[in-house]
Amino acid sequence: MQEFEDTAGMDEQDELFDLDAIMHDFGIVEWKNLGPAEDTHAGNLRLLVEVQGQRYILMERQEGLAGESLRHRYDFRQYLQQQGIPIPSLWVTPQGEPAVALGEDYCELQQWPDGEMFSNADGHLLTRIEQAGTMLGRIHRLSERYAGEQHHWPSEVHMGSMVQGWLNFARARAEQSELSAIETALLNWVEQWEAVLPAAMMAIGSARNLPEWHIHGDYHAHNLRFGPAGIVAVTGWEASRWEKRLFEVAAALFSFSALQWEANRGQTRPLTKRGLEPEKASHFLASYRELCPPVAGEAIHLVDALMLVAPITIINGPLEALFFAEQELETDLVDDLMERLAWATSLPAWLGRVRPMLAEMWS
Repeated sequence: MQEFEDTAGMDEQDELFDLDAIMHDFGIVEWKNLGPAEDTHAGNLRLLVEVQGQRYILMERQEGLAGESLRHRYDFRQYLQQQGIPIPSLWVTPQGEPAVALGEDYCELQQWPDGEMFSNADGHLLTRIEQAGTMLGRIHRLSERYAGEQHHWPSEVHMGSMVQGWLNFARARAEQSELSAIETALLNWVEQWEAVLPAAMMAIGSARNLPEWHIHGDYHAHNLRFGPAGIVAVTGWEASRWEKRLFEVAAALFSFSALQWEANRGQTRPLTKRGLEPEKASHFLASYRELCPPVAGEAIHLVDALMLVAPITIINGPLEALFFAEQELETDLVDDLMERLAWATSLPAWLGRVRPMLAEMWS
């Protein structure tokens, strides 16, 4: 039976979900309801609970692509846990299942990830960037040896198709904008990236022997938790799949050297007025390189991979308010977004100029 510590916001969850029944399906009778998790969205189950003195998150499972088997997600994370990667554990039902039915969907009970979130205001920033690079190197070394079945995404969501889909979304958003300045700037941004994508895709497609294995799929700053001795939790494994590791290295590099993160705020700002921050990029790549150096000819394609992954991150990060805001943009936010669009539009040319520098940092 549940006990309550803080009743604020709990009535809505109780009305939407039979929490006692869900916990009973997990084989749990006594538990404490600690209230909605901080990043809960309306209508979604994401509840902080206490079971046997330990905190967990009771949450709706993020489903995969249509027809995708989620068995890989559980098997891969279990393998990595057994090899020492600090991934929060999932509570299994008495039948040994990692999720229980919630109507047509499912929910999971995941161990609360202890530790501090990444923040650019942290006094140990460069150390934490190095720890992030090392952790990704550890994951990739283990992934290379993973003997489980290869889990591929459908061809329509391979990297080239995916980034073009997001750019099409951006073009449609620009055409819907009531502000001509936003429309013009956003269309210009899309055109700048569409101009460089074909060459980047051809370069990577023609490269030989680029390493492929199962990647994390969403390795960014706020999917890590830090403690005094380093990273204590790696979360967000829902996009794990078989992929060229080059894309994950590029996406992680962009996360830690191009974006400014605040500990309790998901939205990110550009870290610099132009491009990436070279010192942070160097620290990340050097620490990753210690465990996973590039193969011959791979490092020169790091910029090509950035050309593909950066637009997706930009839409879901620095330009998030433009695409997903639920209310009309205020004047000061419009001015801020115009500055972010200027940064994003200048990125392709900037990356083209620093291609040798970034390749040298890794190799």
